[in-house]
Amino acid sequence: MIKPEGQKGGVPTLHHLSNSQSQRILWLLEELGIEYNLVLHSRVEHRAPKEMTKVQRLGRSPTLVTAEGRSIIESSAISAYLLKTYDSEGRFAGEDWIRDEELTSFAGASMGIINTLELTLEIVAGRTPWPFVYIMRAARRGFNKAFTGAEFQKNLEYLESELGEREWFNGTHMSRSDVMLIWPVDNIAVRGWVDLAKDYPKVDAWRKRILSSPAWKRGLEKGNGYDLTSFG
Repeated sequence: MIKPEGQKGGVPTLHHLSNSQSQRILWLLEELGIEYNLVLHSRVEHRAPKEMTKVQRLGRSPTLVTAEGRSIIESSAISAYLLKTYDSEGRFAGEDWIRDEELTSFAGASMGIINTLELTLEIVAGRTPWPFVYIMRAARRGFNKAFTGAEFQKNLEYLESELGEREWFNGTHMSRSDVMLIWPVDNIAVRGWVDLAKDYPKVDAWRKRILSSPAWKRGLEKGNGYDLTSFG
């Protein structure tokens, strides 16, 4: 664990794990422009280190410790807390809060499940010893053809339609749904499960807009690695 020098009191503390969805919370903190402490944790054999259980019993990242000392897990809950507490001017409020909530839930439920299934099969196929690896690769291709491939298409067609001519999913400025959606979409793009630029240009432009933003880049500089190809 890396502890920043001179941790400040009265501000939230983000426990951040390398190569993880915690990067989107770092992005949000930078967009909010607030003071916060950052504690960096590195993965141990692709998993969060046991020391994180000292922060919250599940030992997961991201974990946000509020200025009052309360630990919050789950990106959706953390982003909701940060926006409610620190976005006093409503700069990142969704223009349609129901739609924003719907897309936020979609990111973690519909997209999260399919991404996890595809990633699990990819990892298992990549670590299966010879000669059984050929069987696992064939099984993964079959599962993708029969199920996950079609679900990726359905999900991304939905996002392409929902984005429409907007720069952000909930209007003219980023909101909580954008924070939540970047993780599953970035996974899909980086791991090459779908060709976003070719098949979903609006979603691709949205993703690239985030990755080129000053706040995202500052988050990358402050973090300790964001390599989504590190699994498998």
